[in-house]
Amino acid sequence: MLFQDERGGLQVRSPKGTFVNATPIADTIVVNAGDLLARWSNDTIKSTLHRVVEPPAQPEDAHTDAYPPRYSIAYFCNPNYDRLIQTLPGTYGVEGGKYKDVMSGEYITRRLTATY
Repeated sequence: MLFQDERGGLQVRSPKGTFVNATPIADTIVVNAGDLLARWSNDTIKSTLHRVVEPPAQPEDAHTDAYPPRYSIAYFCNPNYDRLIQTLPGTYGVEGGKYKDVMSGEYITRRLTATY
């Protein structure tokens, strides 16, 4: 979950492959869903590649080099390793979901191995 300030800095990759600003909207929370949740939901919930960049300077910054302090805490949540991940009913038609069932631990290990 991301509680953005008015400065922004969050960018998401568009379907065209370019990064675009996630314009801050007052009193809202951005929720970044991961790949496993996308798989569970048959891609009804999207896992979006994102990044954080330094927000552009504001006119009021002209007389100072300081940006307001920003804090980040990453929190990752996964199902137990011994749980079967199946596409949720209601997210696909009669043809079934596009993903095969997989054990959570196997999937997470495979993804981490590919990443690192």
